[in-house]
Amino acid sequence: MQFLPSGLAIPPLPYAVALVVLTVASVAALSLLGSSVTSRQVLAFAPWMVAGGAFHALYQVGLVADPLEPFFGAPAVYVTTFILAAVVWLPSVIRAQTLDDVSRIARNVGVAGLLLVLALTGVAYSFALGRVDSNVALTWIPLGFLGAAVLTAPCYYLLAIGWTGAVDRASRGGPLVVYAHALDALSTAIGVDVLGTGERTPIPRRIMEFAETLPTYPYVGKGWLFVVVKLVLALGIVVLLSDLVDESPTEGNVLLAFVVAVGMGPAANNLYLFLLGTAV
Repeated sequence: MQFLPSGLAIPPLPYAVALVVLTVASVAALSLLGSSVTSRQVLAFAPWMVAGGAFHALYQVGLVADPLEPFFGAPAVYVTTFILAAVVWLPSVIRAQTLDDVSRIARNVGVAGLLLVLALTGVAYSFALGRVDSNVALTWIPLGFLGAAVLTAPCYYLLAIGWTGAVDRASRGGPLVVYAHALDALSTAIGVDVLGTGERTPIPRRIMEFAETLPTYPYVGKGWLFVVVKLVLALGIVVLLSDLVDESPTEGNVLLAFVVAVGMGPAANNLYLFLLGTAV
């Protein structure tokens, strides 16, 4: 059975070697510095995850220069984005340790990531303006991010009522996990039910194929079931990982960040493609 989306490809050997070497070097340097990973840093990396999805969308529509293309295919783009983030992360850790001010790590990483997202968004809209068939395409990025927040808020509130201790232990990373996967599910639902796109990943596709067999399909489409499944899974993951975050904060927060990235990156890619794909 196929579990991974189609379209994944390993970059040519020289690019793959460069990515591996730089990743190992970055991880080794961070390990030697011994810096902890806090919940604030998990939040700070969220813009970088969005940037990874945006980078890949720009690659998919041919807006990446030819020599750099292999760095921005899937899954290489996520490794590339990690390396770019490490360029900011490592000096921030060194500076924070020198000044005994750990808070500057999250601040520097978050601000740099946000500026990168703004730059990529500017490129995307500059390309799309005047080329899209409908101005509706220009709204999907803000609507997607706002819509995910609307889905996340009541779900996380209910989780906090039923599992207060787990929510407290998960700290800032908990709601970000739910938000990231709400965004992924919502963007997928918009794609299949509103824009008529296909789904490349087998498991979500099967969930939505099942939703097509339900009597609700003519009225609410098929993406809603995937949204529900993703939200339930995300909430469950927060509860499951909350003890690890409390007992081993660095390991727990790294794992939360990975779970966030699995949702946030593909979601951002969907939304930027909804804009760029109509402009090609």
